[in-house]
Amino acid sequence: MTEINSQDKQIYSAANIFKFAFFSIFGILLFFTPITIKGTSTIPLDHLITFINTLMPWFGPLFTLVVAIIGGILPWVQKSYKKDALSLIMAILRTLGIPVCFLAYFNVGPAWLTDPGMMPFIWQKVVIAVTMIVPIGSIFLTFIICFGVLEFVGVLVRPIMRPIFRTPGKSAIDAVASFVGSFSVAIYLTNKLYMESKYTKKEAFIIMTGFSTVSATFMIIVAKTAQFMNIWNFYFWSSLVICFAVTAVTVRLWPITRMEDTYFDGVGKPELPIEGQNVLKVAFFEGLEAAYKSGNVFKSIWENLVGGMKMCFVLTPCMASIGLLAFMLVKMTPVFNYVGLIFYPFTYLISLIGVPAPLELAKAAAVTLGEMFVPNVLVAKLPAAAKYVIAVTSVSEIIFFAGSIPCLLASEMKVPFWKYLVVWFERVVVSIILSGIVGVLYFR
Repeated sequence: MTEINSQDKQIYSAANIFKFAFFSIFGILLFFTPITIKGTSTIPLDHLITFINTLMPWFGPLFTLVVAIIGGILPWVQKSYKKDALSLIMAILRTLGIPVCFLAYFNVGPAWLTDPGMMPFIWQKVVIAVTMIVPIGSIFLTFIICFGVLEFVGVLVRPIMRPIFRTPGKSAIDAVASFVGSFSVAIYLTNKLYMESKYTKKEAFIIMTGFSTVSATFMIIVAKTAQFMNIWNFYFWSSLVICFAVTAVTVRLWPITRMEDTYFDGVGKPELPIEGQNVLKVAFFEGLEAAYKSGNVFKSIWENLVGGMKMCFVLTPCMASIGLLAFMLVKMTPVFNYVGLIFYPFTYLISLIGVPAPLELAKAAAVTLGEMFVPNVLVAKLPAAAKYVIAVTSVSEIIFFAGSIPCLLASEMKVPFWKYLVVWFERVVVSIILSGIVGVLYFR
């Protein structure tokens, strides 16, 4: 913990306080304050995306195609496919995304592929939407990530982290960073702190599988698909609370309870307690310190934009290929009808309190392992309470092939893959139950 003393004049300068307050409030307004423009109530970032698509309707599809081509080629140029079997599989899926995006861009192919409910839908509602919002969202996330609000919030919630989640207080920053940044940022940060022996292996696993979910920018896409933008704050904050509640449950279940609680270097650098200090003052100081160390705002924006683009190079081609594969399996085979049966007892349970379509929900819940967005498309025409269950579960389940799994397996924890699958199953089950209860209460 950094001591607050009389030598911190620059940190407590009026200019730095203004920097912390102005950029933090600006970021909060961008992401959490809906405004109405031309009869549509949504957050400013979403209005900006709509404006760009209206002004230049050709830009989104072309930009997405270019990103898919680059993203599909990069694994072979960078030779990242040689790392392990999963890296090779992901490289192949990224490459397959190129022809899929070409067919979608020019709207050519067999009748089943060009059906409005198949590739055109995936292309417009998933691939283009995400590819547009991630880079632009990463620019504006700078104001939340870089200027102290993360540190400020992190310190305030630090006293509850150990008793509830069994992780150090600083993990609160990872948790919030994931929701307002990205799972890749949170996993990278957690892995870095694990290698620095500031987290044990068990703590790092909890953080990576319990907090490193999709970002607010992805959640905007989910909310738009479910037609929840008019209740954006309810959806966002309830998803955050449910996600963390699920984590509080899973840390008390096997296999997490039996994991090694050892440091990377065998010694460790455990976090010092903050007993005896004013938590609000410490939070304010750490927020100001982060603002002071943030450097040039334009440099921070550029670095976040680069990070957003790197993510798109992975996600865009993967979402195209995996999204199409998921749709084919869902619409043309009975695979997920069978896989979804493992969740049917739980979706049936919430149907008893008023959540409709338990079989459709079970099927969509199973699809979350492949990709977190597609399940929301599958239930888009269901009643609001049912859509809410999947909108929350797809965010709360965290572990999916199209995004987090490659990042998790690339970490230094070296955890067997089956443990991730067990935690995924547990998270989906608890998410279904909690979101079902909240959904019924809110939409009744």
